[in-house]
Amino acid sequence: MAMTGGYPPEANIDDYLADRGIELIPLGTANFTGEYKQSTWGLLNAVDWAGALGAYCPSPTTFNVRGGSYLFAGEVKTYAPGDAVDPTDNDTTYIWLEPDNTISSGVDGDGWPTTEHIKLAEIDVDSDGVITAVRDLRGRAFFEYRNDVTFFDKVVCFDNEVVCYDNNVVTV
Repeated sequence: MAMTGGYPPEANIDDYLADRGIELIPLGTANFTGEYKQSTWGLLNAVDWAGALGAYCPSPTTFNVRGGSYLFAGEVKTYAPGDAVDPTDNDTTYIWLEPDNTISSGVDGDGWPTTEHIKLAEIDVDSDGVITAVRDLRGRAFFEYRNDVTFFDKVVCFDNEVVCYDNNVVTV
């Protein structure tokens, strides 16, 4: 059965991949495993920035947060992952980034912290301690966060001539 997702012609896809340095595995390759790893590395390297601070499960019963660079309140920081965490059984665990570049977590019954933080994920765990769902909150959190205010609610544009923030003209 052919794919039907509205893809461009194959030649355009080849050009798109080549322009981004992504190589596919040639037909009849002698070292499929090696070239598969190289192709996967190329894809991951191209989007590595997007993976920073993403929650993942290194085992069925633990979570961790991917390392990488990110922007926090206008400052570029780099997070290095620590040990995997075993969340509370039969509960939802909230995972967040602290201003001091550390990751914290807690159960949903306690709520999110009231101090400055960035929400990263929610993880559901069954009564046997197995993680059953991971909800990535980074996209929503990074759009909301800017010095602990909702930035986009305070920006005003008029005919693309003036931009204001908190009633002050901003030069861009």
